[in-house]
Amino acid sequence: MAEISGVMLDTLAKISPAPIIGLNAEELIDFWSTAAFEVFGWKEADVAGKRLPDSLGLGYGWREASGAVRISAHGKYGHTIEIELRSSRRADGGWLLMAVDVTRAARSARDAGVRLKAESRFRELLEAAPDAIIEVDRDGRIVLLNAATEQMFGYQREELLGQPVEGLIPQEARGRHGAHRAAYWSNPVTRPMGFGMILLAQRRDGTEFPVEISLSPVKTDDGFRVTAIIRDVTAKQKAEEAIREANQLLEEQNRQLDRANQLKSEFLASMSHELRTPLHTIIGFTELLAEELEGPLNDKQKRFLSHVHQDSRHLLELINDILDLSKVEAGQMQLHPEALDARTLINEAVNSIRQMADGRKVNVENRVRHETVIKADRVRFREILNNLLSNAVKFTPEGGTVWVESRAGGPGTTAFTVGDTGIGIAPEDHAAVFDKFRQVSSTTRGVREGTGLGLAIVKSYVELHGGTISLESTPGEGSRFTFTLPAGDESPPVVLVIEDEAGGRELLASYLEPLGIRTETAATADEGIRMARDLKPDAITLDVLMPGKSGWRALRELRSMPETAETPIFVVSVLDESPAMTGATEYLQKPLRKEALLQALHRHVPARFPMG
Repeated sequence: MAEISGVMLDTLAKISPAPIIGLNAEELIDFWSTAAFEVFGWKEADVAGKRLPDSLGLGYGWREASGAVRISAHGKYGHTIEIELRSSRRADGGWLLMAVDVTRAARSARDAGVRLKAESRFRELLEAAPDAIIEVDRDGRIVLLNAATEQMFGYQREELLGQPVEGLIPQEARGRHGAHRAAYWSNPVTRPMGFGMILLAQRRDGTEFPVEISLSPVKTDDGFRVTAIIRDVTAKQKAEEAIREANQLLEEQNRQLDRANQLKSEFLASMSHELRTPLHTIIGFTELLAEELEGPLNDKQKRFLSHVHQDSRHLLELINDILDLSKVEAGQMQLHPEALDARTLINEAVNSIRQMADGRKVNVENRVRHETVIKADRVRFREILNNLLSNAVKFTPEGGTVWVESRAGGPGTTAFTVGDTGIGIAPEDHAAVFDKFRQVSSTTRGVREGTGLGLAIVKSYVELHGGTISLESTPGEGSRFTFTLPAGDESPPVVLVIEDEAGGRELLASYLEPLGIRTETAATADEGIRMARDLKPDAITLDVLMPGKSGWRALRELRSMPETAETPIFVVSVLDESPAMTGATEYLQKPLRKEALLQALHRHVPARFPMG
């Protein structure tokens, strides 16, 4: 019987997760289970025939205890283990001890609770997801799905679990799907399914709808599975289609607008000839009649003739203003910039307006005392001055003053101000003064004079030069219109062309040099970088496909140099625009038209490259 008990004890010790220790009548260890080694750290050979290790810390209280005793024991390596120790007398006078690792049990319970909570949270997230989520095993059978899947496809959960996933795709695609699944298993990575393709799914009632699907491999205890996230993109496709249709409509409307603008320009050109010809005749003959070469006129006839002449001149002015503005809007206004002494032109403008000012008893002054060189179109600069000065005189009462002054503007610009001590403009009308056909107030004579186009034309001419115009005005105190134009520079603007092909270098030089733009060329990236450091050009054009050092490397070096860090650099290449062009000011694709190059230069360096 004792032998059987020993076998049973040995068997129990092997399978029990709780440490079991046997002590003989002398309280020497004669049994040490595998679990005792795992929990306390001592092997059976270390303790057999010896007393319980003092460091184990079991004490003596357990001998008198009738039940479990809670003890903080210490393992071989100094670690603390909370145990519940139970003891029982053996027939031979020894003891049988069994310890339950409370620490491990608590940790296991806690881990189990965490796992349960995580699983519960996962289930909550799965069911709350707006997209359908299914998990498929290696055989293509559905093993997990969420509520959104039921709603999207119209099935109950029990109807889909264990069923082939092919049941959710249209009949004509099911035969090919097995091959697609096999291909995915050969390279199971997270990716969208059918990238660039229109995917269709099928509901229980047979209706098909477009979807986007993302695939992810998942490792489970049962092997690899695939999780598919399915999104119904019906609304998205409808929105995209609506946007495409709207864009097509806009394109058609833009074509119609372009055609209408072209017809308007043709009409205005035709009307210009048809209206100007008789007006010139009327104006010419009224001036001849006023000279009384064919006989004297009485006072009444002179007055009538004066009305005809003044109204004819006003009508001609209106026609000219409308035509000029239409040219600007159509991009047909060409500037011819040159180095000018602004003071001289301002003197001319002041003298030409003086007769009108004297008639209204308004003083006009040119406060520009020194030579002020600008780079501008002579005719358009005079028109800017004439418009602003005539407006200032019209809105300034007797005894008031109108003046022109200048100062340095921003980098590379000169600022001019036409000011007056007139009636001023209300703050709410400041933005509207530059609108076409807009007159925000009457003149000092109580009437509205002019066409209402003068300031709109001024703003257009200033912006064509790359400048800006602003207004400061207070009712009853006067107004100050300030505009900027490119400052004069005796040296012409410089463009450095970095291009390995001789023909390409010659082509860009032929675009620029006839316009007075100095063009320097380099055949290699290294030569171009060296020349850029020495020249400090106003702009650089850079090819990217060059032997040796590429244009992209050259671009990075140019941007790292203080001499060219802020210089506009235009990448000119046959390649499509690339994310690698980071650092370039603008991308210009070959074949490059002259107009595209000039517009790019004007867009980024308007002070040095006015629109010509």
